[in-house]
Amino acid sequence: MDAVPIVNAYADGLLNPCTPHIAAIFQELFPHIPQFHFPNCFDSKSFTYRYGAVPDHPIIAWLGRMEDNKNWREFLHIGYQLSYYVPTIELWMFEDPNLADPAERQQFELMVDNLNLRSRLTLRSNVANAQMQYFYSMIGDSGGFMCSTSKVEGGPLSVLEAMSCLCPVLATHSDGVALCIRHNETGKNYALGNVAQAVQEGLELMQNGVLRESIRLNALRLLQTEFNPHLYCLSFIGMLNQL
Repeated sequence: MDAVPIVNAYADGLLNPCTPHIAAIFQELFPHIPQFHFPNCFDSKSFTYRYGAVPDHPIIAWLGRMEDNKNWREFLHIGYQLSYYVPTIELWMFEDPNLADPAERQQFELMVDNLNLRSRLTLRSNVANAQMQYFYSMIGDSGGFMCSTSKVEGGPLSVLEAMSCLCPVLATHSDGVALCIRHNETGKNYALGNVAQAVQEGLELMQNGVLRESIRLNALRLLQTEFNPHLYCLSFIGMLNQL
């Protein structure tokens, strides 16, 4: 709220990457400032699928901070239930421990032990962004997927990165993620809090080879069309001309 008078005094326009909750905030706080809505761009040629060794076991991955909104608890429960159907499943979590809430970290360690997930869990800390394309590619090739459990998400860069590396995504049907994850077309959605549904959708993503391959290719095609830098430039120039 402290920024409201500054934005009202100096902003000529507001740009939002098609994220519903941001659009609502713009409309509520700045109804008289011109507002523009178009997706962020993504360079799918630079950050892309990389060939490498195919993992022996399917990998379910999660990326985020150890805090409530990223919803790591739900990911652990999904992984725990999936392990009943796929006993060899591995869980990879990418995080920055320096950004973790200490209380959340303590609860995380306790839950990992309570669910007996320690042996199948790998924590990867502070992985350089350029290296993530290799990890996403491995996850996709393993027969697994990326699982985005966020309660609210804005511009989902990590989801776009996974899609660009042919790593399918299962995500909560939340806010900005809905822009790129279209159920059974470019990924899979599940209702926040519905672990049973997430497990069902995740199993289908792993076991239905035809659907899985279709999702991988459709996701990449979506990036190359609706999120390509040239289209973003045209939209940005159009915004400047309008202002």
